Amino acid sequence: MRRFYCQCGQEIFFENLYCNACSTQLGFDPKQQMLFSLENNGNSWQHYKKETQQFRFCEHRHHEMACNWLIDVNSTDQQCMSCQLTRKIPNQSNSNNVRRWSILESAKRRMIYGLLRLNLAIPLREQNGAKGLIFDFLEDQRSNPAIKEKHINSGHKNGVITMNVAEADGSYREAAREAMNEAYRSLLGHFRHEIGHFYFSGLILNTVNYNEFERLFGDSGTDYRAALKKYYSEGPTANWQRRFISAYASSHPLEDWAETWAHYMLMSETVETAVAFGVVPMVDSENHFDVWINVWLQLVVVMNALNRSIGNSDAYPFVVTETVRSKLKFIHELVHDKEYQ
Repeated sequence: MRRFYCQCGQEIFFENLYCNACSTQLGFDPKQQMLFSLENNGNSWQHYKKETQQFRFCEHRHHEMACNWLIDVNSTDQQCMSCQLTRKIPNQSNSNNVRRWSILESAKRRMIYGLLRLNLAIPLREQNGAKGLIFDFLEDQRSNPAIKEKHINSGHKNGVITMNVAEADGSYREAAREAMNEAYRSLLGHFRHEIGHFYFSGLILNTVNYNEFERLFGDSGTDYRAALKKYYSEGPTANWQRRFISAYASSHPLEDWAETWAHYMLMSETVETAVAFGVVPMVDSENHFDVWINVWLQLVVVMNALNRSIGNSDAYPFVVTETVRSKLKFIHELVHDKEYQ
């Protein structure tokens, strides 16, 4: 994440609705990928002292969602591009679900930011049909006994990303992490993983890129249910650390792709943040993968050392082997080479 500043000079942050120093209203413009100060011109809001850039607020700004994303003043939309992507939400008469929905939307906006800075197309369901993207946030009996669904799995199918709203609860994620022996589990990580499944269809399936995908990740046509059943009953592939970024990645080529995609997004935004704060030197990530990944690996050493110093587990408890590095480079070239998109 880059750094943002209010018109008064105060540093402001991605989720802020207003400046804590001068109380100026703030808004994030997804087209410019910028958070900036706003002033009211009577009929709309405009970029501070720039009358040519005029906006309206997302209708969820003053809702519990506290969405600070902006809409072009000439648009007929009532919701920003991120909020429009949500189709189903849990019953809002339950105050706990209001909180969960807010947390889910916040993580989704940060994930969407990552897609925007990689210049990836985000096709809306309403305009693109089955090729479009949509999110359903659902609950099951584990968090609401009154619901008929016994078990909702987070996942992706045909452009629909389903998230179990319980993932917004820290206690649920920690219990799942322990039960599944996962070194790392976060809500943002879930969004990045599932959006990886979505982009497989657009960037890999039935394209010239599939042969290279198959060489690196394997045959996507491998029986998925059988592979997952084997993974959950027998555990990960022996010596999985040599070829996969995580144990779960060893379960099936599609999960390997989604896990590696999620890690690429994690690395990309974290390096951008580290550069913005002067922790690491500026790096041209678009053209020099080897330089970029080496900066990441140096940054990981610092991140983990800092976490250990304050008594926490490693911030990045993974090993990037040469095989994993090749997979990451493939994804890097896909998102930066316009011929692939």
